[in-house]
Amino acid sequence: MEESGTAHERSADQLKDELETLREKLELLLATDPGVIEQYERRKEEIKSLSRKLEERERHAAKLEKSIKVARDNWQPALQDLVTSIGKKFSEAFDRIGCAGELQLTPHDDYEKWAITILVKFRDTEQLQQLTAHRQSGGERSLTTILYLMSMTECARAPFSLADEINQGMDQRAERAAHNELVKTTCKADSGQYVLITPKLLPDLKYDRLMKVLCVNNGEWLPEDNSLGNMMSMIRDYVAKRGSSGAAFM
Repeated sequence: MEESGTAHERSADQLKDELETLREKLELLLATDPGVIEQYERRKEEIKSLSRKLEERERHAAKLEKSIKVARDNWQPALQDLVTSIGKKFSEAFDRIGCAGELQLTPHDDYEKWAITILVKFRDTEQLQQLTAHRQSGGERSLTTILYLMSMTECARAPFSLADEINQGMDQRAERAAHNELVKTTCKADSGQYVLITPKLLPDLKYDRLMKVLCVNNGEWLPEDNSLGNMMSMIRDYVAKRGSSGAAFM
């Protein structure tokens, strides 16, 4: 205070009062429970330990994120190319039947929620809408499903595929379009075997020489005489009457 020149700014009584105030504060500090200091030191060590664990986990998380990014950079472009290829065939199939369809790859932070979104338009007055169980009719959903499966056929390379009653619930236009698309896609030399099971078909559908039509007759009312109701004989008679020899049946 003498060095700073403030020694004479306060009286002796003021200094005594300040000294007494500081002495009371010191007594309060000395009266503190020693357990508080122990608790402080313990918490301080816990914070250090947890901080080290946090840093270690952050480094581990960063390493995992880097590995995930490297893996994703390898497979996501290939997946996108595959979806784009299938989507092109899917859109072309819809164009052939006078409608519109599109496929989109929908990423998500949760990899289990990645999806392929199907957008369709069946009427000129509509916009492309996501295919759902509530927005489109059963026949429209069935038609979309078979066109989607047909679009994947060339990429899947499965030895054989089977579709059961896909034409049920379709109107005649949709059923005829689905059948024609099925014939066009599967009747190729390098295509796998495709089996369609259905209780009925529309008349005058398009067929290919590579197709085989198998008619199964079953029930308690079948005649015991095998010569009666022979499907092959009836087909031959029908073909002979029409004078047609272009279709191959078996």
